[in-house]
Amino acid sequence: MDPRFLLIFLAGFAGGTGAFLMGAPMPYMLGGIFGSACFVLWYERGGRSLPQVTRWVRQVFMSIIGAMIGSRFSPEILTLLPQFWISGLVLLPFILVSHAGSYAIMRRLGGYEPRDAYFASLPGGIVDSIALAERAGADVRIVTAQHFTRIILVVTSVPLLFLFVKGEVVGSLAGETLATSSYAVSDVALILGIAAVGLAGGLLVRLPVAHMMGPLILALVLTVSGAVAIEVPPWMGHLAQFMVGTALGSQFTGMSRKLLARGLGYGLIVGLYMLAVGSGIAYLLTPYVPADFSVMFVSFAAGGLAEMSLIALSLNFNPVVVALHHLLRIVLTIWVGSFLARRVFGLTDNSQPSGKL
Repeated sequence: MDPRFLLIFLAGFAGGTGAFLMGAPMPYMLGGIFGSACFVLWYERGGRSLPQVTRWVRQVFMSIIGAMIGSRFSPEILTLLPQFWISGLVLLPFILVSHAGSYAIMRRLGGYEPRDAYFASLPGGIVDSIALAERAGADVRIVTAQHFTRIILVVTSVPLLFLFVKGEVVGSLAGETLATSSYAVSDVALILGIAAVGLAGGLLVRLPVAHMMGPLILALVLTVSGAVAIEVPPWMGHLAQFMVGTALGSQFTGMSRKLLARGLGYGLIVGLYMLAVGSGIAYLLTPYVPADFSVMFVSFAAGGLAEMSLIALSLNFNPVVVALHHLLRIVLTIWVGSFLARRVFGLTDNSQPSGKL
């Protein structure tokens, strides 16, 4: 293994530990992002290069997150989910309004070319948005930078908003019902086993966001049916945050400072716009769904599926409700985006996007 990988993860651990000692929200994820990103930018400033952390690192720990989320549910979830049909329907106008406004921002303020602005402003997953952009002849660097900075900014700002507005510190599986000290070795083995089998099964049947949804669905079926009962170890939440956050921060590898600065600037504007649209829809939906504004706000905040699910876990919200909203958002965004791209940009490739983050 390249020893430079160790330096990236040491930087992420230093950032996470510093954030934890300062009492920051989601310390090991946000600190991991900050620590590894700062190290990558510092290391590459003189023309040196770093290897990219493979996507499998993030996907493996996403599968563990999916298993932890799915293990938190009881049979009551079967009667709860149908009550959210209206918020599922509202996701489509949310996607259209978010995409249209973000496209206008990137075209009018950013001066991006139409193709670049179109794919860079999709409120969906990074991998599939980039795949669509490449097939349509857009600038993949611009699309990657914009999606990455938008997700980082949303994931970073949501915990801080809860801290400053409501005084709630978003920690690592902070809810007492989500992580306990009474776990056994068998609980750890079950989580890891479900993560491995669910990941393989999800990829085999081509589930959207398979690396997370496969383990989540498998764990949910096993726990709702009463086949298993799992206690989640607190340290697994810290570890998942650290690995996901550090892997995200390391993606700054090879990105020019000019492209990064431009992406951060317009990513901030687009991220704030999408948060404003999501908060408005969450406010309007609250009287019609069995959840308060905070739960719906996290469900409509256009960050990454795994990261927003971790935030839901940390706030002791129902993470399956949040995760399914984000899954549906990503799938709908890719299908709607692909449908429109075929007509506007002549995207004719018959292969379909997978729905991956």
